[in-house]
Amino acid sequence: MSLRKTAVVIVCATFFGLLLLLYAMFRGNIQSGFDGLERQAVTENLRRVQNALARDLKNLEGMAADWGLWDDTYRYLKSPDAAYVEANLTAQSFGELHLDVLALFDASGRLQAAKRYDAAEGVLFDASQPIADMVAAMPALLRLDAWEGRKTGIAFFDGQPCLVAAQTVLTNAREGPPAGTLLMAQILDAAKVQAISELTLLDVALLPPTSRELPQGLRAQLDAGQETASAVRILNETTVGGFALLRSVLGDPALVLAVGMPRSIHHQGRLLERAVVGSLMAIGLMFGLAMLYFVERFILSRVTELGAEIGQLGQGGRSRVTEFAGNDEVSALSRAINLMLDELDAARANYVMATQAAKVGVWELLLDEGLVIVDPVIADLLGYDSPGRPEPLLLWLGRLASEDRDRLRREPRERLEAPTLERELGIQSAGGDVLWFLCRGRAVSGPDGAPHRVVGTAVDITELKQAAESIRALSGRLMQAQESERASIARDLHDNVAQDLSSLKIAYETLLDGLPNVDAALRQRLETSAGLLARTIAAVRELAYGLRPPNLEHLGLDLALRRLGQEMEQACGIAVSYLGVGLDGLDVNADVAINIYRIAQEALGNARKHAGASHIDMRLIESYPKLILRIHDNGCGFDPGRDDRDCPVDARRPRMGLVNMRERAGLLGGSLRIVASPGHGTTVVAEIPYAGELPHAE
Repeated sequence: MSLRKTAVVIVCATFFGLLLLLYAMFRGNIQSGFDGLERQAVTENLRRVQNALARDLKNLEGMAADWGLWDDTYRYLKSPDAAYVEANLTAQSFGELHLDVLALFDASGRLQAAKRYDAAEGVLFDASQPIADMVAAMPALLRLDAWEGRKTGIAFFDGQPCLVAAQTVLTNAREGPPAGTLLMAQILDAAKVQAISELTLLDVALLPPTSRELPQGLRAQLDAGQETASAVRILNETTVGGFALLRSVLGDPALVLAVGMPRSIHHQGRLLERAVVGSLMAIGLMFGLAMLYFVERFILSRVTELGAEIGQLGQGGRSRVTEFAGNDEVSALSRAINLMLDELDAARANYVMATQAAKVGVWELLLDEGLVIVDPVIADLLGYDSPGRPEPLLLWLGRLASEDRDRLRREPRERLEAPTLERELGIQSAGGDVLWFLCRGRAVSGPDGAPHRVVGTAVDITELKQAAESIRALSGRLMQAQESERASIARDLHDNVAQDLSSLKIAYETLLDGLPNVDAALRQRLETSAGLLARTIAAVRELAYGLRPPNLEHLGLDLALRRLGQEMEQACGIAVSYLGVGLDGLDVNADVAINIYRIAQEALGNARKHAGASHIDMRLIESYPKLILRIHDNGCGFDPGRDDRDCPVDARRPRMGLVNMRERAGLLGGSLRIVASPGHGTTVVAEIPYAGELPHAE
């Protein structure tokens, strides 16, 4: 993703997140505030209806007091007569007083009069039975205080809820004794509820506590409340309801007052919420566009231009970027890039000079693509033009020396994918000469963990190879001169010194022949001297044989090595077993034979002097085109990798013999390996090419 797209995404995501946060805050605060206002309005309207009912009940209580503290009513209950009923309990009186039921009980609780007014028909009719049922259900209506007895509340008349007021009947002067009880009631029928709705401008309903129209769980909430328990519930998206529990004269739950009102406050909150969100979105969009413009104008355009110039570096001779004016970060970055480019140019120049002086360069092998990138320094050494970019691998394989090219083509890819790689390769230059390079590389794994490329260095070692060949040739000539000198000394010792000593020994042995009466002491001294001469002759001959073993010239390498093992076993008592494999009819060059013999001689001598071995196993195996000499002893062994320079002088192991063996093997183009560890013996393995050919190697 480009920097510009990233900036757009960041700005948009930031403003979108900010809008979401502000929306959540406004929705949580504004809407909750409007919902609180809505609940408050419902509660107030519920209280208004309750006040209306309370006012009606208060009026009913006043009328009951007027009628109950009236002498005519008192006299009627003391001595009932029809004139009181006909004069006072009339339809006109009920209509003017908005009274639905009136009943009079004497002091003994007997019902004296009970009337029910039908406002729709404008007539009165007897209500003795419904009144009796109501009093039977609520006997507390007649159990009033003798002098100040009064009780109001809700009761049920003929199955309908009503407002009821009970008053003790006394004289106008509130004197007694009480003549009885007056009951007045206003029935809360549909017309009454409608009148309350019109008066309060609300949707009012009176429901039984067990009504299914009540919201679920409301009854339990109201029952758990106080005397004036109320609750507010959202009925649907357009209506909210307030509910209050109305208790009977006995204090039991009688009715649930339900007040419904439209959710206009809630909808106003929603409208305000939409307006606020729309405003925020508009403001955010404007600020976002403005921010994108300024970011593009003052940052992104400059960074993009700088990036384009960086991408063009190295193309068309461009080596620097345009420095932007100002003191901001982009200007500082352009200056820092130019400074870094100058330092890179200086470092590149130093690198080129150093690599050219050291004749070393880098290379990279792309395994999957079959391409190779060669450092121009290497190409210049070989006289080729190299662009420093990927080139076909086959092109450079064709420039390798034939033996190296064939060997690399035979190598499996797994060898090239090894963690480390080291090869000496001969590469043919443009002039036809072969230059030698020491190539070291390391495999680089891709995301899948498998090696996909090899990166390494190549060092021109042609001069070192030539010097090594010169040293090897010189060492070879020195070895040949040494062997020639040894042979000459051996011949002189054998033919001259040994012969002269033999003659002297014979002269000593025959010096006293023919002489009579020779002193015994003199004869003993001559015999001792003759014995000393015999031992000297043996030592001279042994020295001559060591300088130039005659077995090698007369018997061949196979039998000479076998005889060498036997002589050591006889001289030292160390068991030596020898086995030659594939040597029958093998013609071995004299230089190869003498050097293999010397290596075996040195290895056996080391085992005798230093290993403390009791058994030595020697094998000479022909493996065309090499002879493999393997000598293993069961001695104490040693650590070949230990550096003796840090050890005390008396603890250092003699190593010149090992160096001599390696030099002899190297002079013949072979190799020598030492496998040893303390307590596990020592194994010497020499692999040397031989000059002869097998009779069957056609």
